[in-house]
Amino acid sequence: MPDGFFYREIQKALAVTRTSTILDSVVEVNIGGRNIFQNVRWVHKIPYLSSPVLFTLVNAIPAMQQLHTIRLSVVSLPRTYLYAILSSPHLTHLILDAIQMPKISKPPPSPPTLHKLTIMAMYSWEAIEPLIAQLATSLEYLELQGCGFRAPGRLQLPPFPHLRELCYDQNYFPLVDNMTVLGALFHVSQVTHLRLSGYVALLRIDAPLKSLQHLSVEDTMLRGGVFGTNPFPQLVSLSIRCYQPWGSNYHITLSSSLRKHFPGITSLHLDIPWSLRNFAVALARAHHNVQALELSIVTAHGLDWEERKLRVYEVDISTDYFGNGMLPAVLQRIRLGVQTFHQLEDSVSVCTRWIGNNIPPSATGLGGSGLKCIDVSFVQPEDGTGRERVISKRWIKSPNDDWQLEKCL
Repeated sequence: MPDGFFYREIQKALAVTRTSTILDSVVEVNIGGRNIFQNVRWVHKIPYLSSPVLFTLVNAIPAMQQLHTIRLSVVSLPRTYLYAILSSPHLTHLILDAIQMPKISKPPPSPPTLHKLTIMAMYSWEAIEPLIAQLATSLEYLELQGCGFRAPGRLQLPPFPHLRELCYDQNYFPLVDNMTVLGALFHVSQVTHLRLSGYVALLRIDAPLKSLQHLSVEDTMLRGGVFGTNPFPQLVSLSIRCYQPWGSNYHITLSSSLRKHFPGITSLHLDIPWSLRNFAVALARAHHNVQALELSIVTAHGLDWEERKLRVYEVDISTDYFGNGMLPAVLQRIRLGVQTFHQLEDSVSVCTRWIGNNIPPSATGLGGSGLKCIDVSFVQPEDGTGRERVISKRWIKSPNDDWQLEKCL
């Protein structure tokens, strides 16, 4: 990094720390540069932020009364600075991205009150384990993202009495097996929320995970043997991210996997392309307990463009195709969220037409006779004017089985 970069960084740091009004309003601090290295094994060879910048900001942390999040990126972190950060009375979330960690030989002077820890692009488990162990009593959320460390065969971790949410994202290093770490964390905690993403070649969840209630996965994990042969009957909520078109055979395999592994789910959330909307409703209907279905769709060009250009990926589906697999009266509510960067009204028109033609009819509709409510929200993110546009619609079934549009904003 050029000397000019460090000069600008120290100038910004001084400007923040010398202005009391800024100090009183800071809620998040980002220290360091942007990690552009996908292979974390090369992180230790890149230049690091100058010590004066880190020193200036860390010493100002106690005065930041609203501070709740600190992100350190591509920084060589001395032990005294780490202890100063952990001693912050208001800090709740620490994000470490490609950090050269110090050796931690004793607990920090003040007991940490950190609730959330995110570790990104770290390649040394020996360097990060002492920090995780010292935060064990306070952590409620732990995220491992793109880490390439290889942990020892057996780990001795202390109990994590409050850890409830665990996120594991292994988008890089498909040959690195972190199941030792995950298995140890499962053993010493009562995780209720688990999010898995990335490569699945070496990922296996063999622990019973009796506390698990909410699971977020990619659709390929449901076919790749990630969850072994044991069911998770205590799970009530399942979220699936789908990135590829489905065919009829794929749908049947996925539906069978859901019933086998997660027989008790009552809520199903799907991140899907628009072309999978009919399959998504049928997937929820084919499950014996799903009462609520939530669909999230992001489209850059609008649903009207998807209808015209991506029709080739759609496969017609009808209720009689799945025979007895689709239950008639279990699904009660559908929520659909559409985010588009294109004209909202065109997407609203396309979606409204699809709902009217395919979902509500009690006899032939994909929604089934038990469906009572359909909520749709269309969002256009902030544009050059800095405004976000939102259009919402709701369909309600009356006692005489007629569907009415309750509101349109």
